[in-house]
Amino acid sequence: MSKTESLDIGIYGLPAPKVAVGQSSRGRMTYAQIVAKDNEPLNPILQPQTEPFPPQVPITFDRYLDKRFVDLEVEHIWNKHWQIACREEDIPNIGDRVSYDIVDQSYVIVRSGPEEFKAFYNTCRHRGRRLCDSKGSGTHIRCPFHAWTWNLDGSLEWVPSEEDFPHVKKRAYGLEQVQVDRWGGNVFINPDPKAKPLSEALGILPDVFADCPLDERYTAQRLRKKIRCNWKLAQEAFMEAYHTLETHWDHMPFFGTSYGQYGEYDDGESHLNWLTTASMVPDHWVFDKISPDDSINHFCTAFGFPFPEKGTIHNFTDARKYIAKCRAEMIRLSTGRDFSDKTTAYLIDYIKAFMFPNHHPWWGEGLPWWYRFTPYEDDPGLCIMEVRILLPTPLNGPTPPSAAPLDIDFDERCADFPALGTAGKLVDQDISNLVAIQKGLKSAAKKNRYMTLAQYQESNIQHFHRVYNKLLGL
Repeated sequence: MSKTESLDIGIYGLPAPKVAVGQSSRGRMTYAQIVAKDNEPLNPILQPQTEPFPPQVPITFDRYLDKRFVDLEVEHIWNKHWQIACREEDIPNIGDRVSYDIVDQSYVIVRSGPEEFKAFYNTCRHRGRRLCDSKGSGTHIRCPFHAWTWNLDGSLEWVPSEEDFPHVKKRAYGLEQVQVDRWGGNVFINPDPKAKPLSEALGILPDVFADCPLDERYTAQRLRKKIRCNWKLAQEAFMEAYHTLETHWDHMPFFGTSYGQYGEYDDGESHLNWLTTASMVPDHWVFDKISPDDSINHFCTAFGFPFPEKGTIHNFTDARKYIAKCRAEMIRLSTGRDFSDKTTAYLIDYIKAFMFPNHHPWWGEGLPWWYRFTPYEDDPGLCIMEVRILLPTPLNGPTPPSAAPLDIDFDERCADFPALGTAGKLVDQDISNLVAIQKGLKSAAKKNRYMTLAQYQESNIQHFHRVYNKLLGL
């Protein structure tokens, strides 16, 4: 469908995405019913679903195990689609640059002007040496091997002993560029010179995030975790909340994952989906055992919020409003920004969007994170999960510098790095399953080597693989 075809107009005055109808198979209520009690306007991604389920597609295990899928992904995804390479604050000064590696390809992204970025193949035109191994800075791009030098716009500036290279013409030996564009403080690249503009791939994402501008945030914390599993498998764990019952059981007193809402938007160029989890509502599995006071006490203990005065919390809507007020006050004290007019859902619920193939920006303040999942070299059984915590920039005063990445090796635990706080424990809980899944795929009976997915709670995984199958011609 087109971006505007058959879309309802939401309370925000923006198109309400046309998505699959349904609700959790176990939830005694829906997310829509929870936020309706807040009596506040809803962003399009929070509005109820309106469309029937698309047919399920087969998802066989070989796409997570077989090296030939790595090659197909390079050909049909990484060489042809917009992908997030870095954040603008990673390279804040003119001449700053970082490398972006994907399978066996590498690119260098350079801030070539105050508001200008360039992206080049990360290869010297002389004898192929990488020009940027991780990050760097300078007025020129200089090869560390023989000192061939390019300007920040990619034009060749100097060749040592150039009299020995009469066949090298400066006009023909500039660095090879790839398409680069920005949205939300993120820098995207696309190696395909014929690719449509980034705006086509973003679809309605800029409208959805209009009240949560990601370019007014900075990277306060960043980790890159190597995981012994396929990159698709890793990100699929973050496309559903169905695993909370067993994996994140300690969060059930204050997160209603059973009532989660899932949606998608796909017009053929833009492939988006999202999941939404209500905060300060106990999960279905413990609902009868947890009172509003119990729920809010669990939450305040886990996240260091002040406890409410006794007798002020009468129901879960009161609990939601209280935590939202606390969150807005914490933001005001730390940044000077007034978020008191933001909705309860914006301030406390867990709302994650997904942009194909591997970008996961979070909307609102409930969990202001940012995910990216990439293959590790060309091994189908390894990947890197990158997590950033993006906090609002201070209203007045300088923006803090972007946090340096914390690199965590395959067999290291995130929880062993105290700076990560509760984020480390959450990531570890998920990773423990991912490694075991990758092993389990290999040991399945031959006749059972395919996924069996829930119709609704795992619908985002289905959407991803519908796109994946189409692009790879499966």
